[in-house]
Amino acid sequence: METGAGFSAPIQPWLSLSLDGTWSKQASGAFYALTVHSQRELAPGWTGKLYLTQTYDDGYASEDYNGPNHREAGVQLRWKVLPALDLHAGWQHSWAGEDVRRDGGDDLSWGQAGLTSYF
Repeated sequence: METGAGFSAPIQPWLSLSLDGTWSKQASGAFYALTVHSQRELAPGWTGKLYLTQTYDDGYASEDYNGPNHREAGVQLRWKVLPALDLHAGWQHSWAGEDVRRDGGDDLSWGQAGLTSYF
């Protein structure tokens, strides 16, 4: 069984801070993520988003390690094509922490593009 919760608090109209957590009975541990988010309208219909996240492992991903897991940064550009239709594209990079590297992981980068429809 797993359960999670999170909250977000505005710091400025364009800046917010969020904390998310997941607890697992099977792993007997928890995983936390602290994120700073920024969102701005760049032009009518165009929005830019930036974020920086630091994660912390407390017996969730690894029984042998408690501490920072990885750091991640991302950027996203969203274009409102129609009132209920958005196109988006983004890029993320994750810097592996000590426990991720010890398990054979490394830094990763990835991008995405997509279409979002609201109904």
